[in-house]
Amino acid sequence: MSNGPDRDSSNPLPSVPRGPMKLMDDCWMVGHRNPESMLQCNTYVRSFRQFGARRNVCIDPGSQFDYGVVESNISQLIGGMSEIHAMTINHQDPDVAGNAPAVCEASPEVELITTEETWRLLQHALIRPGKLRLSQGAAPATARQPFQFVPTPFCHFRGAMALYDPEQRVLYTGDLFGGLNRLGDVHLLANEDDWNGIAQFHQIYMPSRDVLRFAVKAILKLRPRVEFIAPQHGHVITGDLIDLFLERMHELPVGYDLFESQWDHENLAGYQDAIQRMIDYAENERGDVNVTCRLSEDDASDGLHGQLSFRQGKVRLEREGYTALAKVFARLAEGETDEFVTELRRVTASACDEQGLPIPPAASGFAADAVQEGG
Repeated sequence: MSNGPDRDSSNPLPSVPRGPMKLMDDCWMVGHRNPESMLQCNTYVRSFRQFGARRNVCIDPGSQFDYGVVESNISQLIGGMSEIHAMTINHQDPDVAGNAPAVCEASPEVELITTEETWRLLQHALIRPGKLRLSQGAAPATARQPFQFVPTPFCHFRGAMALYDPEQRVLYTGDLFGGLNRLGDVHLLANEDDWNGIAQFHQIYMPSRDVLRFAVKAILKLRPRVEFIAPQHGHVITGDLIDLFLERMHELPVGYDLFESQWDHENLAGYQDAIQRMIDYAENERGDVNVTCRLSEDDASDGLHGQLSFRQGKVRLEREGYTALAKVFARLAEGETDEFVTELRRVTASACDEQGLPIPPAASGFAADAVQEGG
């Protein structure tokens, strides 16, 4: 797995939480806290007391990579996977739903709660629950169904649905408010510094700011007010960060917004600075002739020659900074050592963080991390 831009070999990794992580009574995060990954998969278990008995609900069963840890944690809490009575799935991605077939096998009577749009695709993974409950839209909590259904369409799937637990005031949001973490930094409760990873994750995976605003408005209407946002990736948000991150999410440009000409023009200078820092590092390590040859090649299929110009030995960014940054990174990193690429990522990430700019996946290290994790 790629070390990515955030690994500092001079500092040891902090202690990594083990076992179930308690949010509050009857609510735990049971996923694997993996210090070698930038993408944590948060699986939750909520135990309800209903009609004189317990009903254990698994929320987003998670990735098959993590099944051993999830199974062990659940066994410590409630005696085994067979004691899971229901599971909810926000959307069909394998990092969210990969363990669903195993849950069904261990607990044949388990009830699956999801949306019709999500089930249409989930069933192709040979998921066979004992019972199936399909949500058609917003619905209040009841004694038998203690979650309030909160549709969050296109965040990032059409059928995505958050679940609100009004008793504990926890909103389970799937990918919405999920975030990348710095390598080795796998604490459960978010701090303000974790916003950058949340913003980057959304800028990669969410289609537009309009869909985020729709979801934010729905969350703000919930009563009683939300006190915990529990996403499927990254960190659990609580306290004053709830209002702060909701406000930031409402204004965050993501997806298609990053390609709009006005946004691109307003941020061109920032990407120019980031690209220049990459060039400075590469020239220092490989020489200016090497770097100039790589970047000035105009017969490549990536189209970079239409985004850059060369004047008096200097590279000038003309347009489309978001995509140009990724292309410059790819050209400078091609064929290089892991050490060179890792440092180039660090330079890129630092420059973008200082400018408040989204980092394209290839330049962030996240894409390479995911490929090697899956390999």
